[in-house]
Amino acid sequence: MSSPLYPGIERRGHPRLALDLICHLQSCTTTHWKAAGRTVNISRSGVLVELERARTAPSPPPLGSRLRVDIELPARRILRCRGRLVRVVDSQGNGTLLAVAVERMEFRDHARKPVGGIQRARWSEVGGLLM
Repeated sequence: MSSPLYPGIERRGHPRLALDLICHLQSCTTTHWKAAGRTVNISRSGVLVELERARTAPSPPPLGSRLRVDIELPARRILRCRGRLVRVVDSQGNGTLLAVAVERMEFRDHARKPVGGIQRARWSEVGGLLM
């Protein structure tokens, strides 16, 4: 994100990597909110997710809500991110985008479903960014 005073100057603390990965979201505070989607980009401090479009898609929890985001990785692993919802953008063309500020990340060995795979980046790029 560029600064309005200094166009072209990057203010983000961590670089973002554009990734298209399957993910599953669940609210840690609202017991019944669950959603599926795909990552748009990811960094050490946050993840941007586009929710799947569905006729009866539940509305996102309020800003500040604690969320768990499980991102499917190759070799039947998941990256579990815990954080808080900081932005919701309803886009008519793309669906709903959720920005989650990540407070904790950990790798898990077993995904619940087969891994969808990385479509827009190589695994070596992901590993270098997150380690």
